[in-house]
Amino acid sequence: MDSNEEKIIEAKEHVVDETAADAKPTVTPPELPLDWTKIGSEQPAMVIRYPSDVLEFSNSPEETELTIVGTAGHKITKMGTDLASRCSPNLTHLVLRSHLIHKMEGLRGFEKLELLELYDNMVDSLDDLNEGEDGKPGVTLRVLDMSYNAIRDMGPVQFCPNLQELCKLFFIASFLIL
Repeated sequence: MDSNEEKIIEAKEHVVDETAADAKPTVTPPELPLDWTKIGSEQPAMVIRYPSDVLEFSNSPEETELTIVGTAGHKITKMGTDLASRCSPNLTHLVLRSHLIHKMEGLRGFEKLELLELYDNMVDSLDDLNEGEDGKPGVTLRVLDMSYNAIRDMGPVQFCPNLQELCKLFFIASFLIL
């Protein structure tokens, strides 16, 4: 055994000798990427993340569904005004669940969208439902899930004549305008 190894062993033994028998070791957990839990704290401006920043997805015509659930990892904060142009032209299902989205945007251009789920975000108004050509995507929507958002005015649902399911709405606001 060389002198360096002896010094390491002595150092380890020395630490053990100094530690009291009844003392509990201190454990420091690893730092987790929980930046979205610090909203409202005194920090620099919130990080802006678009769907394409959180997940790579294809705009191939074969793709008909896009689902990004924000239960772990980075959270989407903006849908982006060009969202439809970044997705498949044949997209029928768009699910952006459990993120930090404040504004519905980028829906103009979804010609075949049947299901829109923005469950558990921070959306406060139903925007972009009739912004596209011929009232799309509102006229093509069959399912709209806006549960656990802060929506007060449900008036824009009138632009969704084919809506079959308006899912489990939970209103955080104190009053609702229908």
